[in-house]
Amino acid sequence: MRARGFRLGCAMPSAVNVVGRRSRPAFGGLRRLRRLTVQEVRGGARMMVCATLSWYLAVELGINSAPVAAVLPAVFTLSGIPLWAPRLGLYRLGSVLLGVCIAAVALRWLPVSTLSLAVVVSAGYLASLLLRIDGVPSQQVLVSAVLVFGVPVSGYPEQRVLENLVGIAVVVLLGPLLWPPDPCRLLSSRLDAYRDRLDDLLKDDLLKDVGRHPDRSPLRQEAGRTEGLWQQPHDLARDLDRARAALRWSVTHRRSISALDKLGHRIHLADRTAAPLHCLSAQLQASDGPSAADPAASLAAGPASDSPGPFLEAVRHALIVALEGADPTEPINRARMISRRYRPACTSPGPGLGPGPHDSLLRDILLLVLDNLDDYRAAHFTGR
Repeated sequence: MRARGFRLGCAMPSAVNVVGRRSRPAFGGLRRLRRLTVQEVRGGARMMVCATLSWYLAVELGINSAPVAAVLPAVFTLSGIPLWAPRLGLYRLGSVLLGVCIAAVALRWLPVSTLSLAVVVSAGYLASLLLRIDGVPSQQVLVSAVLVFGVPVSGYPEQRVLENLVGIAVVVLLGPLLWPPDPCRLLSSRLDAYRDRLDDLLKDDLLKDVGRHPDRSPLRQEAGRTEGLWQQPHDLARDLDRARAALRWSVTHRRSISALDKLGHRIHLADRTAAPLHCLSAQLQASDGPSAADPAASLAAGPASDSPGPFLEAVRHALIVALEGADPTEPINRARMISRRYRPACTSPGPGLGPGPHDSLLRDILLLVLDNLDDYRAAHFTGR
C-alpha cells in the first residue's frame, strides 16, 4: 500500500518556522557525515594527498605559481574506484592534448570572436565524439579547447598541458597505491545488497500479493522499494568488466582476478534474471490476485495446484541460494517438482492472475528464471 504523508496543522510563529526549515538540512547533513564509510574516508584522503602533491610538484618545477589544472586530474579521476585511475588518467591526457590542439589552431588562424568560439565549440564537440570513455563522449576535449581559446596568452597552452601531465602522473603512479580497495569485495557487497532487496521484494511483497484473497484490493509497493533495483545487475556487470580491465594495471590486487571471475558468474546470473523478474513484478502489481488464500495451503492441497504461490516461493529460494554462491541443485529440483504440479487454470478470461491468461504468463516467466538457474548450475556445479 502506498504510504500517505500528513501535515500538521499547528500554527507556529513564522520565525520558528524559518529557523526550523533552515536547520533541518544542516542536521541532516551532519547525520550523513556520521554515516561515512571507511572507503569514503580513504577516498577523500587519497584525493587530498594526490591533489596536494600535484600542486606542490607543479610549483617546484616552475610551471606555475597557482597550478589549478594540476589538481583537476586527482579531483575528477579519483572520484571512482582508484584502480581505474591509470586508464582514466590516460584518457584525460589524450582529451586535454586534443582540446589544446584545437584551440591552438583556432588562435593561430582565427580572431578571438563569437564566431570563432562557435567554431571551437563545434570542433571540440566533434572531437569528443571520437574520444569516448566507456561509450560516453569526453567532455574534457571541449572544456580544454574553450579554456585555452578564452585565454589567448602566449605559453598558456603549453602550461596547461604540463600541469595536466604532472597531475596525471601523480594520479596514475600514486593513486592506485594509496589504500587500494579490493574490487572483488566492493562488487560482492553490492551484489549482496541487490540480493537482499530482491529477496525482500519477492518474499514480503510479491508472495503476499499472490496469497491475497481475490476480492481484496491489490497490494501496491512503495515507489522506493523497486527504484533502481532492476538496473543494479546491469551496473554490476558493467563495473565487473571495468574491474577486470583495471586489475591489469594493479600491482596489489593482481591475485583477485580468480576471485573476481567466480563472482562474475553470480553477477551474470543476476543480470540475466533481472529482466524476467522485472516483468514478474509488473505482472503481479497489475493483477487483482489469484484465487488461493495461502501459498502453503495450496501446496498441501493436492497433487495439482492452480496457485502460483508455491512455485514462486520455490524459484525465489533457488535464486537466492544461487546468488549467495551456494549449490542451487536441490532448490532447483524442488522448484521443478512444484512446476509440474502447478497447472494454471485458463478457463476464465478474468482480469486477475487467478484463472486467466495472466496466470500462464506468470508460469512462463518463472520457468524462464528457472531455466537460467539450470544453465548456471550446469556450468558451475556439475558433478557436485
